[in-house]
Amino acid sequence: MAYADTISPTSFAAALGVGESVTVRKTVVVEKAGPTDAVVDIMFVFDTTGSMGSAIAGAKASATSVLNDLNATYGNVHSGVVQYDDPGRTMLNNLTGTIATTQASINALSACYGSCGGDWEEVGFGGIKLAADSGSWRAGSNRFVLVFGDAPFKTGPGANDNLAGTQTSLTNTNIKLYALDYGSINYYNDITNLGGTVLPGGSSPTTVANAIKAAVSAGFATYGSVTVDDLDTGLPEIAVSTVCVSADIGACSGADAIGAFDRTVDRSFEFDVTFTRMAAGTAAFDTYALVDRGIVAREADRFTDGGGTVPVPGSLALAGLGLSLLGLRRRKAH
Repeated sequence: MAYADTISPTSFAAALGVGESVTVRKTVVVEKAGPTDAVVDIMFVFDTTGSMGSAIAGAKASATSVLNDLNATYGNVHSGVVQYDDPGRTMLNNLTGTIATTQASINALSACYGSCGGDWEEVGFGGIKLAADSGSWRAGSNRFVLVFGDAPFKTGPGANDNLAGTQTSLTNTNIKLYALDYGSINYYNDITNLGGTVLPGGSSPTTVANAIKAAVSAGFATYGSVTVDDLDTGLPEIAVSTVCVSADIGACSGADAIGAFDRTVDRSFEFDVTFTRMAAGTAAFDTYALVDRGIVAREADRFTDGGGTVPVPGSLALAGLGLSLLGLRRRKAH
């Protein structure tokens, strides 16, 4: 994937024995232009009660177009599908990078898919909370729930499937909530009370996709933290720890560069990243530059079994060669 933001060096390889470590200085540049790619996770949540009979086909078409648009833009999109009615809710498929799986779930939906609904209110809180709590959200992803509905929400089926419980789940998982409204001011109020953004049910799929893409970009326009982390992808063979060294106009605090940053200019941050061999075995994984915990750049690392000799970056190797040649010349002079 291509990113406007960068991390350098772009790759690193070494041979480490168990217990050995190597530290590499990594520079992250958060550029004025912003990221040209992003990791996006999106859950589509559908009201499938009888009142959605005239709208469900349009809702499904919109979800399909949004999914294809996001995937074409970012190339690293995971998606899933949840439906709710009254009194139940179901996850048809969890977040996956296989578009065909999500498309099959969307295609399977219809009005009265689970139940036609017992009254005007539906268990929308429960559907959204199921997506938030049980979704396989990826570390460092930009997270969205997109709801398609027309009726206000009621508590249930779980004891915490209510306004407060759903708000907590959305906040704890750092999810941005969007919804298409197919006909009820009370539905609109439920979504906005959850902190969500409501679009008219007749909005074109392009409008919906553009709103989500704008949210991805806006999420990176200003930022408060930058760090480098492998998100535990090196384990069990390699453990990674980070110490911030320089923080542009901000300050270093442990692994993080902290401050009130924006993208009016390119900004550079430096980190000392230590790789420690915990167990034998070849390990190939990515180390990420994270802006407010969202991935903006990545670097490839590879470690093989070894001991005693740790490869150094090219510039240091050349410097060492120069010193060796200088020593050889001095010995010959004597």
